[in-house]
Amino acid sequence: MKRLSFLFCLFVIFGLLLTTTAQAQDTSSGIEVEDAWIRAMPPTGKTTAAFMVIENSTAHEMILKSAACDVADMVQIHTMEQDGEIMKMKEIPELSIPANGKRMLAPKGYHIMLIGLLRPIKENETIPITLDFADGSSVVVGAVVRKWEPMGGGMMHGKHGS
Repeated sequence: MKRLSFLFCLFVIFGLLLTTTAQAQDTSSGIEVEDAWIRAMPPTGKTTAAFMVIENSTAHEMILKSAACDVADMVQIHTMEQDGEIMKMKEIPELSIPANGKRMLAPKGYHIMLIGLLRPIKENETIPITLDFADGSSVVVGAVVRKWEPMGGGMMHGKHGS
């Protein structure tokens, strides 16, 4: 009986590993996502950001139109812009992933904002994020929550939805 339980546990773990790998890439759409992570926040934090590298192996540009995540009220694509001495975040309607190229979403650059967290997220937790592209394809990626580190002074948030 112990052997059967052990084999069942191995089977479940193997299945979860396969699912996580499948969520990180969808080679049928030509999109692969690497190093997806979310900035951990204090338990009372209501907004955070997700970062990743999106690779496009197709011969045509792919347009990221939106993202969705069930731990946030609102999910937006953002960029950072220098405005004099101040860095400001700004929502953008879409993000281009060049043909046979990649786009890095990183702190102080392009990123996905998770606004109005519905629950605290925990360090090392994996959160699924769905990326929706203009061609109708979607990729679900598991983003790991990593330790929160302040982004530094001089950063302001633009109006959401503007």
